[in-house]
Amino acid sequence: MRVNTYKMSFAKSLRRNKGRKTLFGRFAKDSGGNIIFLFAFMLSVLFLFAGGAVDYTRWNAVRADMIESMDASSLALAQLSATDPDLTTDELKAYGRKFFEANFNYENNLLAGWDIEFTLDDDAVVLTCVTGKLRTYLLGVAGIKKLDIDKCVEITKRGSGRVELALVLDVTGSMNNSIDGKKKIDSLKDAVEKLLDVMYGTKAESDNIKIGVVPFNAYVNVGEASSWTNDWADQNANATYHGARFIHVTENGDVDLDTKVNHFTLFNSTTGASWGGCVEARPYPLDELDVPPAGSITSTDLSSAMTNPPEYSASTNQYETRMYDAFDDAPSFKLSTSQLTNSANLKWVPMFHPDEPDCNANWRGRCPLSNGYSYWTAADTFTIGSLPHVQTRWRNWFVDPSYASYNEGDYWNRHFIDDETYIGRYKGAIAGRYAKIVQEFRMLGITPYSLLSSDQKDFHDYMEDLGVNDFYDIDITSSGDSSYADSDEFILRNAYVGWWDSATNKYKYKYDQSPSITSSRGPNLDCARPVLPLTNVRQTIEDHVNSLGTNGNTNSANGALWGWRILSPEAPFTEGIGPDDVDYGKWQKAVVIMTDGNNTTSNLDTHWGSDLTAYGFERESRMGANMDDANDMEDEFDNKLLRVCYRMRQEGYLVYTIMFGLNSSTTEKVFRACATKPSEPYFYDAVDGDDLEEAFGQIAADLVDLHISK
Repeated sequence: MRVNTYKMSFAKSLRRNKGRKTLFGRFAKDSGGNIIFLFAFMLSVLFLFAGGAVDYTRWNAVRADMIESMDASSLALAQLSATDPDLTTDELKAYGRKFFEANFNYENNLLAGWDIEFTLDDDAVVLTCVTGKLRTYLLGVAGIKKLDIDKCVEITKRGSGRVELALVLDVTGSMNNSIDGKKKIDSLKDAVEKLLDVMYGTKAESDNIKIGVVPFNAYVNVGEASSWTNDWADQNANATYHGARFIHVTENGDVDLDTKVNHFTLFNSTTGASWGGCVEARPYPLDELDVPPAGSITSTDLSSAMTNPPEYSASTNQYETRMYDAFDDAPSFKLSTSQLTNSANLKWVPMFHPDEPDCNANWRGRCPLSNGYSYWTAADTFTIGSLPHVQTRWRNWFVDPSYASYNEGDYWNRHFIDDETYIGRYKGAIAGRYAKIVQEFRMLGITPYSLLSSDQKDFHDYMEDLGVNDFYDIDITSSGDSSYADSDEFILRNAYVGWWDSATNKYKYKYDQSPSITSSRGPNLDCARPVLPLTNVRQTIEDHVNSLGTNGNTNSANGALWGWRILSPEAPFTEGIGPDDVDYGKWQKAVVIMTDGNNTTSNLDTHWGSDLTAYGFERESRMGANMDDANDMEDEFDNKLLRVCYRMRQEGYLVYTIMFGLNSSTTEKVFRACATKPSEPYFYDAVDGDDLEEAFGQIAADLVDLHISK
């Protein structure tokens, strides 16, 4: 039978192999047979890897879809919250969950117990978190039956922003002009209101928006004296340029150039005046840097700050090339390294616009008054030993009627102190004190330089630096009267502040003589409204902008500098968030620079050569070596603006620029190069008020537009 045959064959086989190792036995007893265990192990590992790859790919797909759905639901919830503020928190959360479930395609792959939670407590963001587990397939054989899918996303809400914004606004005289029947300053106020509408919505304030305002013309008003401490302002007149246009006269009537005229003391000495808040620029290039007034700087820092942007060195982009040229064409430093690294020059000098003589440079010593009379110093000559001397006396000189319509406009701050009040022949001791200084001044012109004392030589050199060419050049008639005065006495009048009085710690006999202080004359001439530091209160911002008036020339570079400073956490304004704050990375710093004109410095027919700016007069060359021409100063304002914009952008600031009602290819190129990008929403050319309002609205929308923050 078949079965028996099989059994017999098997028994025979056993007998034949009796005493010999079977193949199986040999394999089992052979140590090399351990390979089968290794093979089994590797097979398990390969299966685990393959299974893991499959499950991980699945996990990755589920998680990607989950994050996308979280982003979409969070954005939708934030949008709904902004458009319908009456919805409750529970209603918003329910809406967000439904939106998520409608978009998420892998809900059935999650194990029971998963959850999505929306946190709406923070005014700035919607925080959305999903927690749960994903069921595995092949990894289950290895005991891994589930994978975590926990994830959170953060959405910035519209109207919260987490933005620190500086509005650098042109308030020059041209902003009082009209476009389509509406004053440009009024269009600006409406445009700022549009920006606030977009950023604040219906809120009165927000913990996540901070906005500051920097009105600018030729100057920037940083705040009144009471808000400044000795850490910020140069109260002791130690800065190089402090008092550089004035002479200190002692109680004995001697010129003392070792003692600086302190601008704070001048304000204290001027009847009815107080510091309005405008400041002079720090010495170049300290003016361009965000170094705190109580800080320090090295020569290496100075050199590094002026290095050409390496990323633009080979660029063919016209705006990048323009930025590169702003560094490449920068003037050399006028002050020495030791002066620039002196901490005193990191502080700010208050602006004191001097009383200017009641004359034009063409009239020199005569300086006619508007009533047709001039009181001026005449002189007789006499000899002491072999040296000529002068004796000053007072004369009344009638101006030829043909000069009655003469325009004295070259001196903008004339009659702040009428010259007659301190040099008139009926003013007694007051005029006599000034006459003594005139006599000392004229002695410098009739005495050989080698015979002057060291103090006189200092006085001579100082006045030459101020522009004096003729210390004494007067024709004397046979009757002893002067036919005309052709000295540069008007420069002396500009520098003279009176005599020091130690009893009151004030200067007397000039600025205390009934000054005429108005909005158009005085030591605070053309000083604009003060800076508004960063604030989160909408009404404060709106009120400040609505209070802005118009006057003066344009210096957008100086405005941008102070826009940077109110955003910076460094003094003098410290409201800006700094790198040491744990939330620093969540905030965006931005600056909007708006102008309706080219940077301007007026050429004037005076010994100074220009009107006064934050960088002094043209003759002083405070913007760098050899920068002693008004046209050069205007070009350098453009370059300075570009360098400041570049440094802000390097720190991560967004820079927005707006031209308003201005047809200027020069300013357009500068403003496009200054902006983060040379196109909207970073650069706008607003033709009229409607365009300006749209520009501010679009900038606001760009700043607070909903976005995934992390």
